[in-house]
Amino acid sequence: MMKSPKGEIIIRVKPSFDNSTSASDLSEKESLLEVVSVMMADVTVKAAMEEMERKINFLMKVVEERDLEIPALKDQMQTRETTYLSQILIV
Repeated sequence: MMKSPKGEIIIRVKPSFDNSTSASDLSEKESLLEVVSVMMADVTVKAAMEEMERKINFLMKVVEERDLEIPALKDQMQTRETTYLSQILIV
């Protein structure tokens, strides 16, 4: 696996092992499978982390928007309360 100049990941696969693989070659095959497994796990973890980062950023944006709504709602409540109290005093 290597990165291209564009930042894309390129995975190079060794040729398949046939059924006549010797015992010494089996350990090489197992080693290759372990490396591929680790590489895939690393890619999977990276993708999961990127997805979590996107979700966290989205949630932060939602919280910021809600934080901006709170003062506006407080102002509305205060205006209605003032209007209500002024109507009570008039009656």
